[in-house]
Amino acid sequence: MAVLGGAALIAAPALAADVVEPYVAPAAAPVIYDWTGPYIGVFAGGGWGDVDVYDNNGYNITGFSQNYDTSGFLGGVHVGYNWQSGGFVFGGEAELGYLGLDDSGQYGPYIGVRPGDSVASVESDLYASLTARAGYAFDNFLVYAKGGVAGLNTEVSFTDTNATGTTLVSGTTADEFLFGYTIGGGVEVGLSERLTLKAEYMFMDFEDISHTAVSGGGANFNFTHELDEIHTVKLGISYRW
Repeated sequence: MAVLGGAALIAAPALAADVVEPYVAPAAAPVIYDWTGPYIGVFAGGGWGDVDVYDNNGYNITGFSQNYDTSGFLGGVHVGYNWQSGGFVFGGEAELGYLGLDDSGQYGPYIGVRPGDSVASVESDLYASLTARAGYAFDNFLVYAKGGVAGLNTEVSFTDTNATGTTLVSGTTADEFLFGYTIGGGVEVGLSERLTLKAEYMFMDFEDISHTAVSGGGANFNFTHELDEIHTVKLGISYRW
């Protein structure tokens, strides 16, 4: 019996050594959202700002200036490409759409100078921009800044009628595609591997536009309109591939 007991004690460690430990799979690496690649999408929002009008040679008072507020709908399409290096994301983006700034303001010191109603106005429609974009991604959440060039097809006018409705000036409209710069930024969230949603603010400063009004007596009067403080906010959704 003592011999059997000793053999059992000797065999026990050997049997224990043959027991296989359960397999534990290594922890999965965290999935990091990949921003690299092209995308296309749509956006919608609004714009607002003010228009400064300058009386260059004395229709009312030479050097007199006045401004009025303007606002309207913004919407269109965008296309772009992102490159990602670590958490940094760089890219370029082009936008094409509509920005409808359509407002007017009564112009000039009227009492004792000119009877009637002098009105300066602005209308815009086609909008385009080309910008560079740079930001930092926290997985599927991207914070970015952007800047570049923008253009806006703009029509400005100046009209004046007397108390009976007779037009006092003619040739009072100018229609040009204005260029300028734009800067701003926003945040973008990856909703899925293919879809992202962004919210964005941009500031725009466009070149001046001038035109000449001709009075009934044949005198020429020149006016300059400045769209140099235009702000836009928008939401956009993009499809990535």
